[in-house]
Parts: sequence; C-alpha cells; structure tokens
Amino acid sequence: MEELYSIGETAKLNNVSIKSLRHYDEIGLLKPRHIDPETGYRYYAYSQFSFIDKIKRYKNIGMSLKELKDLFQGQDLALLSSFLEEQKRRLAEEERLLQEKRQDVAWLTEFFEYSKHLAAQNGVTVRTLPEMHMLQVPCQGDDSMYAMDMELRRVAASPEFQDCQLLNPYGYILDFDHLMKNEMYPTASTVCVRERPAGDSPYLFTAPAGRYLCYKAPILSDQWDAGPLIDYCRREGLRPTLTLACEYLASLYDPRNSPYELRLFLGE
Repeated sequence: MEELYSIGETAKLNNVSIKSLRHYDEIGLLKPRHIDPETGYRYYAYSQFSFIDKIKRYKNIGMSLKELKDLFQGQDLALLSSFLEEQKRRLAEEERLLQEKRQDVAWLTEFFEYSKHLAAQNGVTVRTLPEMHMLQVPCQGDDSMYAMDMELRRVAASPEFQDCQLLNPYGYILDFDHLMKNEMYPTASTVCVRERPAGDSPYLFTAPAGRYLCYKAPILSDQWDAGPLIDYCRREGLRPTLTLACEYLASLYDPRNSPYELRLFLGE
C-alpha cells in the first residue's frame, strides 16, 4: 500500500499552505487519497506530489485554478499549449504597458526636476529643445480659462484622441504682438501627448525641434512682467513664428501662480 502523508506533512514537504490544499479539495482540483472517516483528517500519497508541483508551476505563470482543473480533468495537452500561447501574448502586452509606465515616470521626473530648476532661474536664456507633439484647441485671448480648459478636455476625450497618452506640460500658443505689450493672448490651448496619432487633424500640432528663446513668467497671475524678454526681442529685432507658454509646477494646489516658460522659436 502506498505510503500516505497527513495534510500538514504534505503542506510542509511541498511548500504549500494547508489552507490551499483544503481549497483544492473543495473545488475538486486535487482530492486527498484518503480521508479518515472518524476524524475527517486528509491524507495524500507521494504520487500526488507531482500534481502539487504542476499546480504551483502553472499558477506561477498565471493559470487560474479553474483552468488547471480543466487541464487535469481533460488530460488534453493542447489546452496547455493554447494557454501558453495566450499567456505569452498577455505578458508581451503587460511588458508594453510597463514600458509605457517607465516612460511616464522618466517624463514626470524630468518635468519636476526642470520645475525646480525653473523656480531658481531668472532672465532670458536660449535652449535647444526636441520636438513636442500636442493637442491644440483654437481659442481667442479673451476666452475664459475655464472655457479653454473644458474645450481641450472635450477634444482629448473624443473618440479620435481618447487613447492618446496626455503628458505635461499643459500650455498655450500665444500671440507674439500681444506678448510684446506684456499681454497674455492665447490663440490655442495645448497639452503634450506621448506620440502623435496617425492621420491629420486640426487638433494636432508639433512644435519643431530647435533653438528657443526662453523666459519664466507666471502668466496666469494678476501681475506678471515679461519686460526682459520684450527688451531682448526688440534689441535683437526678433519676430518668432511660434510662441509657446509651457506650464511648470511650483505648487500642486495653486495652478494660477505656477510658473510658465515662454518659448519663442528661433529656428533649427
């Protein structure tokens, strides 16, 4: 007669919990070889240990207990092959999503690090920047911030763009002539996206890579001054073809006083 092991011994020898073995019994996945009719104690045979190994191994790669039960009862290895192919597809998708999360963390880390740098920066600087893909919603400078934000959110949530990954910074495309009068006059409200979607749309815009004249200003606050930037542009005779305002964070709770980096495109 095959030697039997108590449920406690079986659990210890196979590094599995007693609770799990009881559950496997209840759902019909792995029945004990013998149950004492007087005590109700469960006993397992050594030959069943290989099934416990398989349960642990396939659970570890994502197979559900129901799938395991179907596999063992059907004794059809084609089920296992089909599961493994599907699991490879799932893992590849999980890896893709994990890679996107890594990119998000890297993007946000850079965003917050530059926010700290910008807080200590004063004066006009020239930066070489990569291209930025963004959603843009046309507006008039006298539109309310609420109206511009709500329209941008409406477009971002539309079927055309609902799968786009929105990224910082939010911002605006500004009218240069108004800026030279120290006036904030947006012609579009914007938000960056991870990748430019395929196809053309008036809501898609790519800010070109190249050199930008940059200046920090809290453009949503009641008082802000772009005087040094205005003086620089007049002195150098500059008239950029693109003026961006990109939001950086000084506080999570006071967006109206967040600094914006004004970026005037100088060329490639």
